[in-house]
Amino acid sequence: MKIRDFTPTDYPALVEIHRSQQIVWPEWPRTPKTWAEADQNRNPKCKFRRWIVEMDDKAVGFASYGQSADDYNPQRFYVNVEIYPDYQRRGIGSAMCEQVMSALQEFDPRVLRANAFANLPQGFDFLQKRGFFEAFRETPVHLDVMPFDPTPYAGMEVKLRQQGFVIKTLRELESDSQRDQKLYKLYWECTVDVPQEENEIELPAFEEWVTWGLQDPTILHDAYFVTLHGDEYIGLRELGADPGSNVLQGGLLGVRREHRQLGIGLAMQLRGIAYAREHGYPVLKTCTAITNAPMQALFNKLGYARDPEWQQCQKNLAAQ
Repeated sequence: MKIRDFTPTDYPALVEIHRSQQIVWPEWPRTPKTWAEADQNRNPKCKFRRWIVEMDDKAVGFASYGQSADDYNPQRFYVNVEIYPDYQRRGIGSAMCEQVMSALQEFDPRVLRANAFANLPQGFDFLQKRGFFEAFRETPVHLDVMPFDPTPYAGMEVKLRQQGFVIKTLRELESDSQRDQKLYKLYWECTVDVPQEENEIELPAFEEWVTWGLQDPTILHDAYFVTLHGDEYIGLRELGADPGSNVLQGGLLGVRREHRQLGIGLAMQLRGIAYAREHGYPVLKTCTAITNAPMQALFNKLGYARDPEWQQCQKNLAAQ
């Protein structure tokens, strides 16, 4: 067994190893090119490093640590280890974990996070043995859009327009000089109402949020929907896709509190489904907390299918 630093020539192996894990969500890049682009677009303030492990003259696994720009904390790190199934239970994962932990020590980490999945119980067992616990759980869902029947919802947007609510795309709002500032405010107003791991959310600087929240190449500006009431932005629905992917991915869906229960969230969901059908995306994927009852009910209403639950695990480290 040989552990070495990742190089750009390893992207094809990276994709194949990840595909072998049968992970449904989060949706990761599907080609070496899109994975490389995702790496290049990583926020420079976020520390990151990746390793490859070789056996039998080939790459059989990888490991990494990193940080997220949208919930950045200098002493919180996301860690990940993935090994080809045929090479698991040989001590490779343990060796890779030790490699990651050793490299992290210089940063004095206080919180580690890692993903596990209900359909891959061996992963959660692996994390539990190393002091991780389940901190949060989400339900990934998907919708096969071609069989979807929108006729029960005909006229919904007309009724909303009669009440003064209009749905526009991010691209259609380019002429609004205050667009990005309005979206920034709305995005975080909606985010704080979404069940999640953190009770307190540290808002990133506006310029940072624009970089990953609006300018990321995976974001589709014709499929990012914003609901307006006059000049006020009161709801949003993020949709995007990796270049070359046939899966449309849903991000945040939110409506300001005073405008909820009017069907605005449903109308934006329907816009997304229509976009997927019109642009050749056979599947729409998204995810929500198992405790988010309104969103779970909306998915049920529209006929989304459940995928294996996503367990977000955590390990708290004592100060050195």
